[in-house]
Amino acid sequence: MIPNNVLPSSAMGTLDVSGAEVAVAGRLDTEEGCQVLGDVFGVVVQGLLFMVVAGTLLLKWWSERPRRRFLVFMLDSSKQIVGAGAIHCMNLLCAMTFAGGQEQSVGDECAWYWVNIMLDTTFGVLLCYWLLKVTEALFGYSSGNYGKGAETGINWEDNPDYQTWAWQIVVWCSIVALMKLSVVVAMYLWQPFWEKVSTSATHWIKDRQMRLV
Repeated sequence: MIPNNVLPSSAMGTLDVSGAEVAVAGRLDTEEGCQVLGDVFGVVVQGLLFMVVAGTLLLKWWSERPRRRFLVFMLDSSKQIVGAGAIHCMNLLCAMTFAGGQEQSVGDECAWYWVNIMLDTTFGVLLCYWLLKVTEALFGYSSGNYGKGAETGINWEDNPDYQTWAWQIVVWCSIVALMKLSVVVAMYLWQPFWEKVSTSATHWIKDRQMRLV
């Protein structure tokens, strides 16, 4: 290798420009990679995902024997819908933030979204369950019971307590927010590891739209 101090200044300039072009090209490739909300296709995928989730809940309700009243079903399912919606929005934000947060990042938004999903459905589920039990013991409520008092039992059919229902939604959203914060901290602390794992798991799919799906 020829030392830099013996190269002509014109050659040094050429090397600097070439290096800059390579760095810019790598960055542009990351920015143009798979994006969770990059175009109409991404928005359509998110809409279809919501329809699948809502349809699954409705199918579960329809197959129940005996079947709950639809109002009761909505009360029972609303916490899951609100909580899942909040987590989904936070996952999208995290994926876009981590993908665009570093100049040398090679993981695109879909790769980082994959990391969010994997951590949410493993570590996150266990943490949410533990936090739910802690809040039940701390605040003295039973998740899913909307009666006006413990002595009256669950009174969904005749007189549901909407204040109790709303309070449980607030508590559950706080739980999933704490879970998401823990996941983000873990992603930040071991970012190179998660980036390597996520790109290995997703970048073998060359088509960016298929990678999103």
